[in-house]
Amino acid sequence: MKIRFAALGMTLLLAAPVLALAQAATNAAPATDMTSQTAAPAAADTMAPSKKAKAAAPAQDEAGVKAAFANVSDAWNAGDAKKVASNFTPDSSFMNAKGDEGHGKKEIQKMFAAEFEGPMKGSQIAFDDFQIRFWNNSALVDCTATMTGLKKEDGTDADPMKTHVFSILVNRSGKKWESLVVRVYGMHQPAAAADTPAAAAPAAASTTPTDTKPAAKDSNP
Repeated sequence: MKIRFAALGMTLLLAAPVLALAQAATNAAPATDMTSQTAAPAAADTMAPSKKAKAAAPAQDEAGVKAAFANVSDAWNAGDAKKVASNFTPDSSFMNAKGDEGHGKKEIQKMFAAEFEGPMKGSQIAFDDFQIRFWNNSALVDCTATMTGLKKEDGTDADPMKTHVFSILVNRSGKKWESLVVRVYGMHQPAAAADTPAAAAPAAASTTPTDTKPAAKDSNP
């Protein structure tokens, strides 16, 4: 019996370290799983804001916007009204410096065709001094348009004409910016200083009666 108890004791002593290692491994396994489970949401939370910020950011494509204006000037300089109108959206609105307004590509094409056959015939246009702001996937543009090659009524060359252009451009296809709204404003120069003699004339007229009337009363009591 003593031998049996001694053998059983030795077995327990040898098995104890093995059981301890197995228990430690069992306890460690859930900890590892919990770590991976808690780390995954943290990584997902870190990525989410960047995706939202990327989706909300408007396209800062200044080169594309300027290319759209270059397309208009190229078509204008060729006297091609249809090609000019192709740079507008189907629901676009255009108003020139005279206040004439057209809606949609067909009306805008007719407006430019009439201009190219009339006062704008043979004219050239260039855009510069761009100020471009992007908002809600649209481009708000202020620029200067300089027109040359104009003729006076007597057929002589007219001076270059500058206008201010405000436009709202959209890029619905992702490939090309098109004009949704265009407004052209004339740049009027202040009147020449030819009003000075006219302003001096009333002053001279007002001094003459006041000097003569009292003298006439004093001479005839």
